[in-house]
Amino acid sequence: MNTLTKPANETVAFIVRLQARPEERERMRTMLFDVVDAMAKEPDFINTWVHEDQAEPNTVVLYETWACSRETFMARHLSKPYRQAYEAALPELLAAERTITFLTELRAYPGRTES
Repeated sequence: MNTLTKPANETVAFIVRLQARPEERERMRTMLFDVVDAMAKEPDFINTWVHEDQAEPNTVVLYETWACSRETFMARHLSKPYRQAYEAALPELLAAERTITFLTELRAYPGRTES
């Protein structure tokens, strides 16, 4: 079974909100994209969408899906070496504490795929 067809209990989805200090906005984004580029190579990675909040341009919102449980994600992926500098810099980069909201899938509506 590939990661796109795993049952919901074998995946974790969550939303991350990062409100950058205005003067640290570009540095935060650069470091964030370096982390996302590295994590996209992880075997448990399914997808991530990175958005800018239209009402708060200093806020980035990520939607992530991983092919593992919440507990496995927290234990296995948050401590990866490629995240260390980013995690250490967050207190100086962010105007407010990062929030992570874990989600429970109720129903999926897969989009169309191109042939």
